[in-house]
This record gives sequence, structure tokens and C-alpha cells, in this order.
Amino acid sequence: MDQETKRLYADALRLYEEGKIKESTEVLKQVVGIYPQYPDVHNALGLVYSLAGNRVEAINCFKKATELNPDYIEAYVNLAIVYNEQCEFEEAIKSFETAASLETKEKGFSPKLKAELAHSYSQLGDTYYELQDYEKAREEYEKAASLAPTFLDIKLKLAKTNLQLNRYQDAEKLIFAILEINTDYLEAKSTLGLCYYRQQRFADAKKEWQDVLVIDPLNIKARSYLNMLKEKEHG
Repeated sequence: MDQETKRLYADALRLYEEGKIKESTEVLKQVVGIYPQYPDVHNALGLVYSLAGNRVEAINCFKKATELNPDYIEAYVNLAIVYNEQCEFEEAIKSFETAASLETKEKGFSPKLKAELAHSYSQLGDTYYELQDYEKAREEYEKAASLAPTFLDIKLKLAKTNLQLNRYQDAEKLIFAILEINTDYLEAKSTLGLCYYRQQRFADAKKEWQDVLVIDPLNIKARSYLNMLKEKEHG
């Protein structure tokens, strides 16, 4: 890259840092026009397009950057983030997995990338859960939980999915693990009560829901479950 174009590129990055997205975009387009074979420039242009809300162009730029440099970890991560924003979770996972394989080869799996990939698996699991495809949801939540074992919300999603599949022991094991870390995780306690209820263990279910109300007397879910149990007992 010649000195004049280097100066242009530096100006574009400065404008980007200053939040002047439109101006930065125009300068980066000039640089891409002069040196289309530079992956860093395409990645930078993708970032400014992404900030401007132009996700289609952002994806095109990040893809171009990875075509020019198939080992460009940052561009794969940026591409995955935009796919996530568009709820294209399968595409996001592919990009994150590519970045992860490259990162592992270079220096090991970073916590940040693990968290990003776990989040994508979890979101794809959410999609399957909403579609009531609980087996596929469980598969995605398990992948997420294996990458981010300290994320209690993912563990709880997996527990709820196991509950939908009548895998009560698996659900209980996950919830016990959650409550060992956070004894006041009320959503987990309510779900444990529901797990007991489904197994006809009504006294155990009642205790969990009453414990929730001791901590949060206005908890709507626990109150609803107790009313459901009352109707069952007097039905």
C-alpha cells in the first residue's frame, strides 16, 4: 500500500474511532477501490457498515475478507456477530466454529470466543424450543452448556427442555447444580417444583413453590403453580 493510501486508511480508522461512520465509510470505500486485495480494509469497511445498520453490506465485506485471508479469525467473528443480529443462528455458528478452530490452532480457545459461540448455540436452541422441537433444542443447549458451564441461564434452559422431554432425572441434576451455586435462583426453584409435580411428587413440588414465595411473596409463577396444585388436590 502506497503512502497516500496508508494515510487515507489511517484517516478512515480515526473517523471510525470518533464515531463518524458515514465519513469513515466513504474513505474506506476509496481505499478498497485502490487496494481491493487487502483483507484488513474489507474487515474495517464491514465494521462501519455494521455500525450503520447495513448488515447486508457488512456480511459481504466480512466474507470478502475471509476469502482473501481464510485464516482471518477477527473477520469470522465479526461475520458471526452480524449473523446473530439477523437471527441467522446456524450461519453464525458456522462462522464462530471456523474462528474457534483457527484460534485453537494458533493459541487455544479464548473465553470470549467460547462465550460468543455458547450464546449462538443457546439462541438456536431457543428457536427450536419455540418450535417445540425439544430434541434439537436439547442438542443446542448441551453444546452451549459444555462451552459455558458457568452460565446458569443456559443450564436452566437445558433443564426445562429435559422436563419437556420427560427426562426428569436429567432436569433435576441440572437444577441441583444451579442451586448449589445460587440458592436463591427462583426460576430454577420454580422449575424444580414443576419437575416434581410432573412426577406426582406433589408435597415436594409444594415445598419448592412455597420456598419461592418466602423469598418473593409476589412471585406470580409460584403462586400460579400453587393454585394449580390446590385445584389438583381438591379436584
